[in-house]
Amino acid sequence: MSSENLSELEMELDDLLQEFHCVMEELREPSLSTPYVYEEHLKQAKRRNDVNDGVSDSGIEDSDYSRDQSLGGSLNTSEEELHTAGVTATTKAKLGDTRDLQSFIDSLDRELSEM
Repeated sequence: MSSENLSELEMELDDLLQEFHCVMEELREPSLSTPYVYEEHLKQAKRRNDVNDGVSDSGIEDSDYSRDQSLGGSLNTSEEELHTAGVTATTKAKLGDTRDLQSFIDSLDRELSEM
């Protein structure tokens, strides 16, 4: 992550922790709290959302998600993938055969190391 992203995350975390602290204080002694104290928090949250323009990152890449949605729905889908969309060769797994599982784990490890 870039230092700019980290500083933005730190600022957001500080804001959230401050808000949490205020809520905890009010829960401890509600009679001492000022009326409408949460309105300022709501206004700040709305301002943050307006700045972000409602765009958020789900952490799922489009290519990972949309591929399962519909084969052939992407302009990047190859002709071969279109012709073999419904054809899958299944092999029976034998007891103790963990090659597929190990391959999957290795693939996950590579993905995580690239992040």
